[in-house]
Amino acid sequence: MGLRKGQTNNPAGRRPGALNKMNQDLRQSITEFLEGNWPAVEEAFGLLNPKDKVTFYKDLLQYRLPKLESISIEQLGLDGLTEEQLDQVLARLKKEHHDSQSD
Repeated sequence: MGLRKGQTNNPAGRRPGALNKMNQDLRQSITEFLEGNWPAVEEAFGLLNPKDKVTFYKDLLQYRLPKLESISIEQLGLDGLTEEQLDQVLARLKKEHHDSQSD
């Protein structure tokens, strides 16, 4: 007889920020594969159309970069900025987002 839903043998659970071993192993395997086959990856990448190149790159990045989480204004340190400075930050973010969407 197993545990009921929501019940665990480890009441403390996994530590906050602890890495998922499976994800860590997968990232390592992908890194080793890419390093070992880099010339072939570069050649294949060169044959892709621009849209597929961006998709390929974006798909690989998820294994090398941590996932982004939403953060509050306080965490960004924006609470002391003037309206004009906030407008400049917002305009820059919009431009960066637009530029990344048009690639």
